[in-house]
Amino acid sequence: MTRMLGRLSIRARITIGTLLIAALFFTGVAIVVRQQVDGILQNAAYDVLMSDATPFETAIQQEPDDPVDNPGEGQLIAVVDPTGATRVSTLPSALTATPDLVDVTRPGPQHLVVDGSAYLVAVEKVTSPGGDWTIISARNENASRQVLEDLTVGLIIGLGTLTVLFGLVSWLLTGAALRPVSHLRRSADTIVATSSDELLPVGPAKDEITYLATTLNTLITDLRASATRERQMVSDASHELRTPLAVLQTQLELLRTGDRSTLDADLVAAGSATLRLNQLVDSLLELSRLDSGRATTTATLGELIDEAGEAVDRARSVAGSDRIDIDLDVTGSIDRARTLPMAALLYGRVLDNLVANAVRAVDGHGRILVTLTATNDRLETTVADSGPGMQPAFVPYAFDRFTQEDRSRAAGHGSGLGLAIVAAAVSAAGGSAHLTNVPGRGLTVTVRLPNSAETIGPLKSGH
Repeated sequence: MTRMLGRLSIRARITIGTLLIAALFFTGVAIVVRQQVDGILQNAAYDVLMSDATPFETAIQQEPDDPVDNPGEGQLIAVVDPTGATRVSTLPSALTATPDLVDVTRPGPQHLVVDGSAYLVAVEKVTSPGGDWTIISARNENASRQVLEDLTVGLIIGLGTLTVLFGLVSWLLTGAALRPVSHLRRSADTIVATSSDELLPVGPAKDEITYLATTLNTLITDLRASATRERQMVSDASHELRTPLAVLQTQLELLRTGDRSTLDADLVAAGSATLRLNQLVDSLLELSRLDSGRATTTATLGELIDEAGEAVDRARSVAGSDRIDIDLDVTGSIDRARTLPMAALLYGRVLDNLVANAVRAVDGHGRILVTLTATNDRLETTVADSGPGMQPAFVPYAFDRFTQEDRSRAAGHGSGLGLAIVAAAVSAAGGSAHLTNVPGRGLTVTVRLPNSAETIGPLKSGH
């Protein structure tokens, strides 16, 4: 039954459920009404019998020796004196034919059915000086039963009609309520079929359908943005990969057909192209991992401080110049056991990218200062360099993927993914990254990590 109902539409299921509820309710109403009417008829008939017997009871008590008056027209009465003799009787022969049919020893109402006719019989005992008299009053119940049957048929027809109308109204109301859903479905089919950039229509009413449409539009917008980012990333990655692959292919071709005297130079060029390919692939894999939304890994403040020291040591080794000063400064409330929502290795990767950018910015001469400031609610990391700063027009796009300043692109440095990885890593940890740019005096990148994964703020760029 449940499986069969599951195959029906929502409209049909609601209508069937409504019909069942209405049928149960109206059936209960019909039963209660019939019982109430039946009780009223029974009580009324018994009161009539008592009323018919009252004059005879009064006459017997006041003048027991006088003859008993005849009952009125239509009254079914029998009066039996203390000797057992019937003084008067208008009872139908069907009741008197069988001597023991009426139990004269049991006062109160009795329901008898004789020859297809139903009778309500009441027996009353009247005490007189000469003994106990018995008054038997009866009433044919066929008319009352017919009224009850007619009422039952009327209830069945009327309440059955109401049930059907209730189901019809439920069908119409459910259809009207679900019409916006059908409209949403048709709109969604149109969007899918035509690859339209439109969104689902949102009605003016503040109801569940409106909230559903708004949520679906948000989902559609996010999916479109994700697809756009994916297409853009694939396009940018293809563009970035094409250059080192072309260089590598050219160098390999020269190795095969070129001058053997330039072999060493060609191998070095091929190795540089291969290194750039590896770095680009590693960066793409890191971004893919960050975009996958995996659970954030935590590390202690002590682990991040140690990783910062190692990142500075790596930068000094890579810089290989005594004219570049790279220093680390740790200040604030240092609770090394406190946890932050970023893995130590990922934090090291963030610092590697920031310091590497700073090393390229100072161009062989300058100062780079890495500062870790720990407060009660966050860890703030700044990487400041004494380079020429960033072009103001490029600052708003600094954290975008595959974006580079013109001078960096001309020099062939990087792939435009360093700051993008920083932004993705910090965002995944619920933190923020901020640029402070002073053209001609240097660039400062500030990364803030909270004690928990709650976002402090969006990525920002400043002058």
